[in-house]
Amino acid sequence: MNAEINTKKEHWDYIFKVFPFVDLPFNILIIYLSNNWLITLAFVVLFPIVATSTIYLSQKKNFQPGYWIMGINGLLFIPFMYYSGPNSPTWLNLIVITIGSSFMFNNPRIGQYIIAFWSFCIGGFFYYMGASMEYSIMITFVILGFVILFSRAFAYMQLQQVRIAEKNKEIELKQKDITDSINYAKRIQYAVLPHEETIYRSIPLSFIYYKPKDIVSGDFFWFHEINKDEFILVCADCTGHGVPGAFMTVIGSNLLNQIVIDNKVTSPSKILSELDNLVSVTLKQDKERLQGVQDGMDLSIIKVNKSINECIITSAKRPVILFRNKEMTEYKGSKFSIGGMRSGNKHFEEINIKYNEDDVLYMYTDGYTDQFGEYKGKKYSSKRLKEFFLAMHQDTASNQKSKLDIEFNGWMSTQEQVDDILVMGIRF
Repeated sequence: MNAEINTKKEHWDYIFKVFPFVDLPFNILIIYLSNNWLITLAFVVLFPIVATSTIYLSQKKNFQPGYWIMGINGLLFIPFMYYSGPNSPTWLNLIVITIGSSFMFNNPRIGQYIIAFWSFCIGGFFYYMGASMEYSIMITFVILGFVILFSRAFAYMQLQQVRIAEKNKEIELKQKDITDSINYAKRIQYAVLPHEETIYRSIPLSFIYYKPKDIVSGDFFWFHEINKDEFILVCADCTGHGVPGAFMTVIGSNLLNQIVIDNKVTSPSKILSELDNLVSVTLKQDKERLQGVQDGMDLSIIKVNKSINECIITSAKRPVILFRNKEMTEYKGSKFSIGGMRSGNKHFEEINIKYNEDDVLYMYTDGYTDQFGEYKGKKYSSKRLKEFFLAMHQDTASNQKSKLDIEFNGWMSTQEQVDDILVMGIRF
């Protein structure tokens, strides 16, 4: 149904945009050489009116317009030739009418036969009106020549359409295979990531707003409950997005499992130092710099001890925002990323804070702030996000998550999402 609508739209565009400009020089010549230029002008205006009206009705009543255009204008063509006279090349207009309308046939070959038949009729009619035998034969064979040219051109177009259709089908199959593979990769990535429900059980007053740009994401979150009072939470942004970013999230998540769960390292600064070293080793960023992958990740990590109301913050180029009594404090953390090009020793500082009840903490990647909006093509910006945190931080966790989504979609509007998004919020 959609293909049929698109075809009719193409016909409509053809009549309105192409037809008047193509036949304009022919009509000027026809009117100039006619015996009665007023009647000839009236017919010249009438032909496109018939065509456009027929196209309009064909869209409303769902029928093929080509036969009707050729039939009605074909009948009008007889008095048109008669009043214009043998000196006016009205047959030029016939070529425009017939070939143009035959594009709209279910079977264009029928249109070719009709045009061939008309060529002999037009040649004979011109001879009847007093044109010479040579001129009448010339008209007949010129129109036949256009029929042959049109037939070959149309046959070539059909051949190209078949080839394009075959290529499109091949591309669709490959696209389906790629999409299926990425969808399966998404299942693997979600299996590697911690379940959000696990985090919510340990931190009831929290939310995770996770919105990949593509099917899989280059942002990831990680969680480990050390004991009933202590837990570690990570908000990470890997280099890139899509499949390359997703590979990095799997590497990062597995390395955190190795460092914290297997090796029992729970100091946030030591975790980041170990993670930095292991990412460099895993991606061969030290010994084989030319061949190694110089990617990495920016992340923030917090360790919370609920028994003593202590929160230790350490970050690699990602800020952590804390609200207390409607006042905001920003902890920017280290200027170093995890992995990537090494430039001397990296130091990750631990920031130890005593939190109060109802303090709210936010961690986020740069996808939200870097999103371009429809209004003047500006980025959302960190400043605007902090102001939005301030406006909503006293709301419930679920409402905050919903508001973030509404705000983001409203800002993005018709623009494309530019990066993966991860925003995490905790109320102590």
